[in-house]
Amino acid sequence: MAVPDELDMADSSRGLPPLPQEDLALLSGLQPHEVRAVAESKIQAYRVMIENINGYIVQLSTIQNTTVPLHASLPPEVLMNVFRHILPTCRSDLRLTHVCKLWRDLIYRTPEFWADMLAACAVTSRPIDHNTVPSYILRSSPLPYKLTITGEYDFLLDMPSLASRMSSLSVHVPRSTNSLYHLAQLLHLHMPLLETMQCWAYGWNQSWLVDRTHLPPPRGQNFPRLRKLALHGADLPSRALAFPYLEDLTFDDGTYSDSLLPLLVLLENCPQLRMLDMNIRAPDWEADLDHDPVPLPHLQICSLRIHDPSGSWAYDFLERVHVPATAQLKVINWFAGSTAALNELIPSSPPASVEVLQAINAVTIHFQYDRNDRNHKWTLFASGFVPGDPKPHLEMTIHDPCYTIFGEEGLPSWALSNLALLFSNSPSLDRLRLRLDSGIAVTADDWCTILNAFRSLSSLTVHIDSCRHLLTALRKHPSDWPALRRLSISCHNGSGVHEGLLSAIEKRAREGLGLTYLAFSGSYKKPLSAHRMRRLRELVEEVTEVDELEL
Repeated sequence: MAVPDELDMADSSRGLPPLPQEDLALLSGLQPHEVRAVAESKIQAYRVMIENINGYIVQLSTIQNTTVPLHASLPPEVLMNVFRHILPTCRSDLRLTHVCKLWRDLIYRTPEFWADMLAACAVTSRPIDHNTVPSYILRSSPLPYKLTITGEYDFLLDMPSLASRMSSLSVHVPRSTNSLYHLAQLLHLHMPLLETMQCWAYGWNQSWLVDRTHLPPPRGQNFPRLRKLALHGADLPSRALAFPYLEDLTFDDGTYSDSLLPLLVLLENCPQLRMLDMNIRAPDWEADLDHDPVPLPHLQICSLRIHDPSGSWAYDFLERVHVPATAQLKVINWFAGSTAALNELIPSSPPASVEVLQAINAVTIHFQYDRNDRNHKWTLFASGFVPGDPKPHLEMTIHDPCYTIFGEEGLPSWALSNLALLFSNSPSLDRLRLRLDSGIAVTADDWCTILNAFRSLSSLTVHIDSCRHLLTALRKHPSDWPALRRLSISCHNGSGVHEGLLSAIEKRAREGLGLTYLAFSGSYKKPLSAHRMRRLRELVEEVTEVDELEL
């Protein structure tokens, strides 16, 4: 065996500190098996000493950290208030808890930090989420929190008490055999603070919700505050998501669907609904659906965006949903290549008709021509107003409206006259405002069709390049619009229509249908002559020539 001097030389050659002499003395003169036992005993003793020293270092580091100017000058309560205003954006922001023990302890006691962490981090299918998210939820107490789940949510089912403080839930549901079962379990949890919920469906299994019309609706006492629901997926509407106190529903069908029944079942189980916003890509629904109209007596806004022009989705839906006259109806439709008629976009004929069409008394139509947009250069905007309310109760936006019933592109004049027929069954409508962008002309026959749709017309305002054809229609058929008393015209090419304007007004006056108000805006270079102005003022109570009409 090596002697102590030889051990010292060997340690020095390796750069190690020499053993204490008392340790070397213990090994002197021992047999090999005795050296092994004594060395093991000293090794264990030194390891205990190392653990103790590391503990001393940690304690001294903590004491040292407390003397840092930030910690020494700020009480812990102030630091906690600072942490309340830190907004985590990702899971890596947990590094703040690694700065020092004091920070870690204070952040663990700051529920605002953990509530914000839950809002920033989606729960994915990675195993770490099931270990960390419940601890985040517990540390966020007593605050409400928001949760986004893109993977499994078994941890909520295993610990249902975690859902009691949830205020917002976003859940991605895979279209699989067991998804419906798990979703039903999730909707049986007690969530008294839940106010908003979003649900996405993904995958391609089309049979996962085949019986969704027969699912039981959720219990109202479990969701007393839930007012807002957003569904992203054509097969998501079901009774299982018909929360009884729901007020705001957003539905994006995401993919084509051929069934309207589950959506109607959902709506009829949401009697408190006030806002309905739907984004639809489905070309059509089943035409022979046997379902009574769904009453929505509290509905305030109904918004429909239809992307596929081939079907009559809006018409079929509005035939089966009762939209009250007090509600605002918004319809946005892409019509390129459509074989449907604009006047059949929504139901307008009693008894199955949209009530707002019966209530409006004024319509504003803007026909827009965008030369810079090759895909959607034509757009029709129509707004309907009811007495006493400056907000429109009917808003329609129709992209690419210039298509005939044969699916061929037609003239703007035809599209405008076709849309006007939609309002022909509106008994209270007596005011029409038209703004046609430069390059849009209307034939005399189409002017007759447009005005004939408004038989009770008392006020007409038109902004157009040339009003020659309009004046021709007014002069030839004055008795067709006996209630017309106010006429306002703005035309860029106005200098050539002065005589036509005077002739139309004189014809109406001779038949006892004189106007009470006339406003005309034409070419500023060639205003109405003094002679014509004098003749007009003899025929009309109030005549004014303006630079530009306000619509």
